[in-house]
Amino acid sequence: MMKGRTMKNVPRLLLFVMVADMLALSLAPAAAIPQLDRTKLPGRQVKVAAICIGFGGDHDEKLRLALDHLQTAGDNGVDIACLPEEFAGTKAEPVPGPTTQAVAELARKHNMYVICPIREQAGEREYNTAVLIDRKGEVAGYYRKVFVFWGEGVHCSTEGVKVFETDFGRIGILTCFDLNYPELWHKCDDFDADIVFWPSAYGGGSPLNAMAILYHYYVVPVGAGNIIDITGKPLDPIEKPRAKQFIATLDLDRSFAHYDFNTEKVRKMLDEHQGQIEVERKLSDEDLAPWWLFRATQPGVRVRDILKEHGIETLREYQHRSRKQINEAREKGERI
Repeated sequence: MMKGRTMKNVPRLLLFVMVADMLALSLAPAAAIPQLDRTKLPGRQVKVAAICIGFGGDHDEKLRLALDHLQTAGDNGVDIACLPEEFAGTKAEPVPGPTTQAVAELARKHNMYVICPIREQAGEREYNTAVLIDRKGEVAGYYRKVFVFWGEGVHCSTEGVKVFETDFGRIGILTCFDLNYPELWHKCDDFDADIVFWPSAYGGGSPLNAMAILYHYYVVPVGAGNIIDITGKPLDPIEKPRAKQFIATLDLDRSFAHYDFNTEKVRKMLDEHQGQIEVERKLSDEDLAPWWLFRATQPGVRVRDILKEHGIETLREYQHRSRKQINEAREKGERI
């Protein structure tokens, strides 16, 4: 006999225990997702996160929120996460400093790169600066905003556009009001960026799509999370593990090639590499640009290696070489 309880109360007690157990299971953290094993995947893939928690606010509160989001990104196997411009307020601090050091601990813990935009105190000057932290939690570089918005109260960069080498590819960083100045985006193309991250206080809109298709790199905006494909279209699919965080897997090996001088080369390449690469898009009524877009379909295969094998320039290589040679002919007064 049970003391203090009657037998008819047992089902209710069991139901309570079952509900409590189910609730505990639903609240338990999900198993961490491992990072991509690029050696077993076609092309050159990388997982990125845009953490769109907004500009400014109380430093300590926003830093806690950012660290919580970085934990989520790390648990989802992200290779590189980007926070918004001056996400933790506008009080200047050095690099390294309290904010970058706190973020660096999460970067090291999860073996991921983090773009950490702060207001930087550099001697007597202040800059709107995006700090790149590497997988080991070390400062790997920084970009200072070139076109500062009216009333920000910071100095304008004198160093210009930079790109950074990572273990998955080459990235550029431009910040907010920089969107309005195509020469900066052109310079990222000159430097062969694979991805341009854009930490911002607002969404940006269609000009970002234009930059992506014009220069054939991915754009990762960190204002509204509208990650943009090299085709200039919104990327699909995008994972949303929580509100204000957007994760996507990008294949940096996907490559455009122009129709000019390449038709027979491409036919031969596709015949010889069936099952290894495919044409993702070509000239159509919807898109009149005379380009192919190729991607690898077999693990360990790289489109760019196969293009090189067949003497086919990527669209970017073709445009860069053509600009250089045509400008040289112009200076010499030669005919093309």
